[in-house]
Amino acid sequence: MTTALGVAAASASALALGIAPAQAAGEVYEASNSIISSDVTAKTYFAADDEILTALDMLKDGHGTAAQWRYNSSSSTHSYYNGNGYAVPKNWNLSFAEGTTLQIRACLQDGSDGTPYRCGGWEYARA
Repeated sequence: MTTALGVAAASASALALGIAPAQAAGEVYEASNSIISSDVTAKTYFAADDEILTALDMLKDGHGTAAQWRYNSSSSTHSYYNGNGYAVPKNWNLSFAEGTTLQIRACLQDGSDGTPYRCGGWEYARA
């Protein structure tokens, strides 16, 4: 689960790039496609209050991004493609029962029919 410091950092990152995170009382969870900050080229955010999943391209490299989610440790992965380009977020309004635990991650993806690759690790989030 994201710590208060992590939530603040994720919210600051989201606001700096024009993403509207969850309302002030809600948590914003973040996943990136690398643990090394200089290698991060994609980010995924999940805003718990509104259950908004966001994919964000962090590098002008010609690749799109994919935001993925799954129920806690499930083998079934749901993937959402963002080909809007660098620093242009794409949001999806999801719906979960209150308190549902899920996992999110960020990947690169080339084209809407492409396969996600260079995915980061799964990060826990809660609706």
